Amino acid sequence: MIHPSVTGGGLGRVLDLIAAPESHGNYKAWYGHADQQQVELSMLTVDEVKAFQQQLLADGNGGSAIGRYQIVPDTFERLTERLHLSGDERFTPALQDRLALALVSDAGVNGWIEGRLDDHAFAFNLATIWAGLPKDASNVSYYAGDGRNVAHIDHSVVIGTLAGIRADEATDAPAVQRGERRTASPPTPRRDA
Repeated sequence: MIHPSVTGGGLGRVLDLIAAPESHGNYKAWYGHADQQQVELSMLTVDEVKAFQQQLLADGNGGSAIGRYQIVPDTFERLTERLHLSGDERFTPALQDRLALALVSDAGVNGWIEGRLDDHAFAFNLATIWAGLPKDASNVSYYAGDGRNVAHIDHSVVIGTLAGIRADEATDAPAVQRGERRTASPPTPRRDA
C-alpha cells in the first residue's frame, strides 16, 4: 500500500514518486522492512532514530536506511547539520518530508520546475540520491554495482510521472501555492526486482 506524502502539490507528488520504490510510501519503514507497522518512528527523536540505525547495523540487518525516503546515516547526519536540527525533534512525516525536500532541492527541482532541467536530467539526478529509482531507460539503479541496490520502478513510469506533475503544475499553479493535494494515485513500484 502506498501512503501519500504529507506535503501537498507538485512537490508532494515528486516525494510520492521517490517513496514508492524506496519504502512503498511508508513513513515507518527501514531497510528490508518497507511494510512494517509495529514501530512508530514518529515517536522517536532524530537522535533516537540515529541510534536505531546503528542498532540495525549492529544486529546484522544488512542496511540502516530509514523512513519513507530510506535515508542512510551519513546523509542523515549531513541533513541534520544542514537543517540545524538539534536531535530532539520527532522523526515525524513532516520532518521526513523536509529532509527529503532538501535532497530534492539538491537534485535540481527548482531548475526542473522552471524548465531549465528536463525530465530525464531531473530523474537521473534523483537516481543519484535514491537507489530505488533507475538512472535511465536501462532500468538499472545508479547504485547497482554495490550488490544490494536495484531500481524498483520503470524509468518510463518515472518520466511519465514527472511529465504529468510538470504539466499539472503549469495548468494549476494556484492550487500548488495553496498547498492542495492532487488526487492522482502515486506511481506503482515494480515487483520484479
